[in-house]
Amino acid sequence: MRLVLVSPPFGAKGQMSKGLPIAPPVLEYLAGLTWQHDPGVELRLVDANKEPFEPEAAEADAFLFTVLTPQAPWVYRTADALRAMGKKVVLGGIHVSALPEEAKAHADALVLGEAEEVWPQLLRDIQRGSLQPLYRGRLLPLKGLPRPVTHLWGDKRYVYGYFQTSRGCPFRCSFCSVHRFYGGRVRLRPIDEVVAEVAQSRWRLFWGIDDNIWGISIERSIELYREMSIAVKGKWWFGSADLVSLEHPRADELLKYARRAGLTAVMVGWESENPLSLEEYRATGKQGRRRRDIIRRIRAAGIEVMLFVMVGGRQDSREDFEALYRLCEELKVAAHPVMTTPFPGTELYELYRPYLLRELDWDSYDGNHAVFEHPSMSPSEREEALVQLRARLFTLPKILRRMLQVSWRGFPMSHITSWMVQYPQGRAFREYARQRKREALAYN
Repeated sequence: MRLVLVSPPFGAKGQMSKGLPIAPPVLEYLAGLTWQHDPGVELRLVDANKEPFEPEAAEADAFLFTVLTPQAPWVYRTADALRAMGKKVVLGGIHVSALPEEAKAHADALVLGEAEEVWPQLLRDIQRGSLQPLYRGRLLPLKGLPRPVTHLWGDKRYVYGYFQTSRGCPFRCSFCSVHRFYGGRVRLRPIDEVVAEVAQSRWRLFWGIDDNIWGISIERSIELYREMSIAVKGKWWFGSADLVSLEHPRADELLKYARRAGLTAVMVGWESENPLSLEEYRATGKQGRRRRDIIRRIRAAGIEVMLFVMVGGRQDSREDFEALYRLCEELKVAAHPVMTTPFPGTELYELYRPYLLRELDWDSYDGNHAVFEHPSMSPSEREEALVQLRARLFTLPKILRRMLQVSWRGFPMSHITSWMVQYPQGRAFREYARQRKREALAYN
């Protein structure tokens, strides 16, 4: 049996996107899950950000796609083309789980929720040619998960792999679907399994894909990082986290072991400078009372920091774009500013539903476009304000200056990571700005 697993492109309107050179985590994991149950399956992994995927030239018993919201139009077009040629298509992922009625028109089968429980049956049904229309996975314990398969990429040039130690997040932000997708509770992998996986992986740089790398349990995180610092040598990683956890009395111990375990950079959820937006996003509890001091504390531990911030929400004004720039100048940190985007399956989507721009397809839900009406700013005004903010944040002198703010405790890898994260991000933002100009000229 031959299967093709496809990671859709992240670029605008289904175009290939350079981004960070990270091997698609879902595909590596699904390859491991497949061979855990049937080692005889012939697998091909396709990262459509790195290579074109041509439906008419592809051959397999089934094609499986994992779908995030901005990828959905490309996936649907590609799936429709495959099915028109008589080829079988299976769709899964968060967007499919949020909108199964929409997705089922483009697939022979859907996988809703997590794949572990239903994957053996799915493989048997593909083999027999008797796909069911729906496979609904339950949330199982995370013990004994398969190892990611990392050697099927051929000559593609990836720098980062990934690892996961938990699923879920203790917070309930209105813009996030994680707590709904993972059932509102956090599950943890056994520490010994995580440590062995990272230690034995061929990758030396990693993306820790936990939704919150230390906010679930400070004590557990300290234990995990202590074990990693002993067993994992010469490997480094970055991840995402909250701020309020570092008000814990053991925060300095946590940061010490995180750095020793190879953590070089963390993206923290700042969310907004606007108190009204923070309340709307239900993110106030993540911030803590001393978030500016916490940013400095992380940096002093030798770990680079980047802020995840949303702008252009219905509670925001033009001043909030400028406020974010001033914040980054004050703290001398980088931010990853995105347009507030209400994704299907979230509370924010239901709140913003009356204001959504119905003429836009899902590929506009990419963090670059304004997809809803605003009380005082047009979509084009918000989009241009975001482009200008990114341009001001990611000049070369600012990138270099921010690198030098990281404590020398993290030298050299935290400083190298600072460059490896900031520079490609700035390049991607500049390319998007150039693309907007080209589209505007073509339209005029």
